[in-house]
Amino acid sequence: MIHDDLLKIAEDLRKLGIDASHEIVYGPHGGLEGLDIGEDFFPLWELCLPENEAAVEKFDFVAIKARRGPDWSVERPKRAHA
Repeated sequence: MIHDDLLKIAEDLRKLGIDASHEIVYGPHGGLEGLDIGEDFFPLWELCLPENEAAVEKFDFVAIKARRGPDWSVERPKRAHA
């Protein structure tokens, strides 16, 4: 499960020279765990979406960011709830 691998993913990205860290961002609904890559935050809920699985495996965060709609928010959208 990706949740267990966030620290390792951040470490692997740093080994590749990418500014990455495991972060928890606090907002109105508590803390959101995810990866901080450069100036972008990728919340765990977004990384776990089926359509992002291949991109996460390839460390293709540009592709993940490109899938974000104009109303994207770090908060998990209601439609993404399981």
